[in-house]
Amino acid sequence: MAASTGPDSARTGINRCVAACDALVAVSEDCADACLRIDGNGDVTRCFLADLDCIEVCSSTIRLLSWHVRKDGPTTIALLETCREAARASLAACEYMAELHPGWHTCSMACRRVEEACARLLAVLR
Repeated sequence: MAASTGPDSARTGINRCVAACDALVAVSEDCADACLRIDGNGDVTRCFLADLDCIEVCSSTIRLLSWHVRKDGPTTIALLETCREAARASLAACEYMAELHPGWHTCSMACRRVEEACARLLAVLR
């Protein structure tokens, strides 16, 4: 897919990224709550902390994308990359928890959406 540089494509990418991050914040909060309700070990802690990281990074990404006029600055690029990494870490932790606890409701789909939305927006902004 060729990166488009027009303002409409950037705005569309920003809107998708903000929506994906917002959805992931909601399901990560649910996932973190679920972690607190089970007895666990380091695996539960790892999942809980990955959820908290995702919540904070996604929330920061939403704020940054919402107030910046110039969307291609180095801070925006760095935060989008960080957001992708936080989503990947949360995805790995939640999928591992799903293996340990059958029926575990994961935020895997929302993590994948954030990773994809950030990657697409990065392609437009670079």
